[in-house]
Amino acid sequence: MNNSTEDSLKKITKGAGIAFIGIIISKLLGYIYRILVARTDTEIYGLLSIGIALFSLLSTISLLGLNNGVLRYVSFYKGKEDPERIKKVIKFCFKIALPISIFVSFLFFVFSEQISVYFFHTQELTVVFKIIAFTIPLVVFRDIIFSIFQAFQKIKYEVYSKNITENITKIILTLIFLVWGFKLIGFTLAYVLGTLCGTIIAFIFLKKKVLPSLKTTGTDKSGDSALKKELLIYSFPLLFNFIIYSLITWIDTLMLGYFRTPYEVGIYNAALPTAFLMYIIPSTLLTLFIPILTELYAKDEKESFEELHRRVTKWILSANLILLGVFYLFSEQILGILFGKDYVVGSSALIILSTGYFIGYLLASTTKLLVVIKKTKLVFVNTVIVVIINIILNFYLIPLYGINGAAIATAFAFFIRFVLLFIQSYTVIKITPFRLNHFKILSSAIISFIILKYLIDYLSIKIGILHIIFLSILFILIYLALLIVTKSF
Repeated sequence: MNNSTEDSLKKITKGAGIAFIGIIISKLLGYIYRILVARTDTEIYGLLSIGIALFSLLSTISLLGLNNGVLRYVSFYKGKEDPERIKKVIKFCFKIALPISIFVSFLFFVFSEQISVYFFHTQELTVVFKIIAFTIPLVVFRDIIFSIFQAFQKIKYEVYSKNITENITKIILTLIFLVWGFKLIGFTLAYVLGTLCGTIIAFIFLKKKVLPSLKTTGTDKSGDSALKKELLIYSFPLLFNFIIYSLITWIDTLMLGYFRTPYEVGIYNAALPTAFLMYIIPSTLLTLFIPILTELYAKDEKESFEELHRRVTKWILSANLILLGVFYLFSEQILGILFGKDYVVGSSALIILSTGYFIGYLLASTTKLLVVIKKTKLVFVNTVIVVIINIILNFYLIPLYGINGAAIATAFAFFIRFVLLFIQSYTVIKITPFRLNHFKILSSAIISFIILKYLIDYLSIKIGILHIIFLSILFILIYLALLIVTKSF
């Protein structure tokens, strides 16, 4: 392994460590917020979940994919040591995205009642939509700032503003509104005001800590039009990609709201974010993946480029197998302890979803590589195929099987995503993502699971939170021992 690869791995590991701490804090605090709402009333939790789902989709549309344009081009010009163009990219993205987000927010506010009644068959969602509409410009502004943080490899500022400030504010305000007797409106206001606080803190960090490091003269006017055109051409396919990706994330919730009841949406949205913990490891490892890979790409260091892909794929596989095993062993207990006994019926959906996410995120790094080498149209095609499959399956399976039907649709869609990325890793990027070591890791996890499953069945005990902690630690220890024996590290 050459020095460039080693340095890049160190940067990724350091960035992943900071991001991991931030995401763990975020997930913990986010779970507390969700649990507070979910334990209050399952139907209210379902209504709020529908509101957040639609708001997230509209925020993605408003971004126009420019947050990814910022990430790629700021990283690229950072590698080229060109602060003038970095500043131009940032200013241009803000000027385009913010007016569009305000317009989308206005339309969502005006037509909130019609959307609530005609699509989700309830008047109660109107007030949720009207309140949450104000969050769209905030999230667009905030997400562009976060892309700047990532491009400059300043992940800690995103952790401080989003993962900590935003979530703590939501929890505090939720408790206050709960004491005052405001439930649905109060929970929605807590979500909006928490986002506002996080955005303000992010902007302060941007102004005080990041932008002052750019030493520009402001005299370079060359190539402005070409740069803007290139940025839009790069970002525009990613706009549709991320719209469609948001559909994959939220279409289950929205279609459950259309075909079934807010109660079932509430149950499903206990299983969904729990299964989505599968994204913690990939997202933390990939936080600095694009900026670091883009710098290597700009310097034409192909060997380091390829080695990073293989190494990160191995890390994702090794870590997520632990979480998947825990979900398989304790799905009912996890939902029952965290959300309450009413949510235990979502355990099958949790197992199905976690399996789908595990498979789908194995090659998350491949998608990032395609973005770095400007194959954004291919990324778009992949996502279109996946979302069409997901929508078709949801259309047929949700009316028949409810939340399990939605889970099956998502899991199968992520499996197709894996197949597409696996083929493209060979044919487009010319990198083999898996080696023999990967199969030894998988075998170690399967053997560890069988041992724990046999032990649990043999003991025939009622599993509580302490049992889950102890047995999960035992599972990890057996797994690590097998990795050592098979020389898989």
